[in-house]
Amino acid sequence: MSYSLDDLHLRLGDRDATIGVIGLGYVGLPLALEFTAAGFDVAGFDIDLGRVDRLLHADSYVDDVSDAALQKGLDSGFTPGAEPQVVADCDAYVIAVPTGMNDKTGEPRMDAVEAATETVAEQSGSRKTLVVVSSTVYPGATREVVAPIVEEGRDAPTHLAMVPERLNPGGDVPFEEIPLVVGADTNPAREAAVELFDAVVADTYPVDSTETAELTKTLENTYRMVNIALVNELVTLAEGLEGDVWEAIDAAATKPFGFQSFYPGPGVGGHCIPIDPQFLVWRADQFDGDLAFIRDAHRVNERMPELVVDRLETMLSGRGISPEDATIVALGAAYKPNVGDTRNSPALRVADRLDDRAKVTVVDPHVDDEGTARRLLRSPEEADLAGADAVVLLVDHDAFDLEYVGKTAKFVFDTRNAMPPECDADVVTLGEVTEQSHWKPDLLAR
Repeated sequence: MSYSLDDLHLRLGDRDATIGVIGLGYVGLPLALEFTAAGFDVAGFDIDLGRVDRLLHADSYVDDVSDAALQKGLDSGFTPGAEPQVVADCDAYVIAVPTGMNDKTGEPRMDAVEAATETVAEQSGSRKTLVVVSSTVYPGATREVVAPIVEEGRDAPTHLAMVPERLNPGGDVPFEEIPLVVGADTNPAREAAVELFDAVVADTYPVDSTETAELTKTLENTYRMVNIALVNELVTLAEGLEGDVWEAIDAAATKPFGFQSFYPGPGVGGHCIPIDPQFLVWRADQFDGDLAFIRDAHRVNERMPELVVDRLETMLSGRGISPEDATIVALGAAYKPNVGDTRNSPALRVADRLDDRAKVTVVDPHVDDEGTARRLLRSPEEADLAGADAVVLLVDHDAFDLEYVGKTAKFVFDTRNAMPPECDADVVTLGEVTEQSHWKPDLLAR
């Protein structure tokens, strides 16, 4: 049986629709559970058999989804599966699979989106459905990649919308309080998508095209990336001045307009900030354009792990310790605080570079060993902080007892400006000049 879009709109409004979520990762799983809690029948498909088995046993692998919340969703009718038939004949589909950049070709990796769209086309049958892309894609991808697949051989076009995810893993803003941008190229599709997502968030913001929604998402993360690059560049300048870059940022933030605080660190990680701006650069290349500013900002952030390693080795040498003989405890392996995600983690890049020469122990309470190809300790108390030549704080997890670190370690290189003010350890913050460090203003420019 097929329904008109008007029927679909009513069914979405009455919660009398079945929603299929393709991809049950850090975006798809929370979405599926939110739709379930809102009263929809929800089926989820993921090609990872291990993931699906864990879901069926209420064993969550997503930081912001507790086992209890997952069990509640299962009890309420959420049906995950590793066979595509689990999402057959749904009224609406949400595509939430990963994307990225191909390091060899410099092009966006859209293979997962293509495969997910093919699953939608095969499982939706002949009925008219709403298909929502929530994967982060380059501007134009919904029209160029998704639309041709779902519309092939159909009498009527599938109604497409683009609703970019805005999750903040480890953050303190609840899912339902984050407004969602809803883009579509037709009014009926836009209205249906708004109806669907109004069921799970307090506010939606419609825009006139899928391309505008895609541009919105890439703009948001590019904004963050370039501002982080700005303060990372200021690190090397601050080392040549008698100025504190961290204090300067906090002082600038007292201005009630025109300034937003971003802070230096060992680099940027995760799936969004290192990747999404490259979609814009690639897209500009298609039009013979050049977003040189974004390219340069990306290069600055990518070189921060090298800068951190250089500064630490220089300070060790200044203390009479050969970096090749040093014992180092690295606090943090995830890409950001309070999550276990190691994708593009600058902390791991620092640890791996140090490990080429020094003996490095990595501590992280959130990251599983299998995700890093190295054995991890769970807390600073398990590490030999007192015997280490250096402790480098790379991720300021709330679970780290930094007072204990400051009382136990001899020397701490704090790349997050997170150590408490009163410490027995000798603490040096990223950007600070000491007698054992030296200024290399050209390191990030190389």
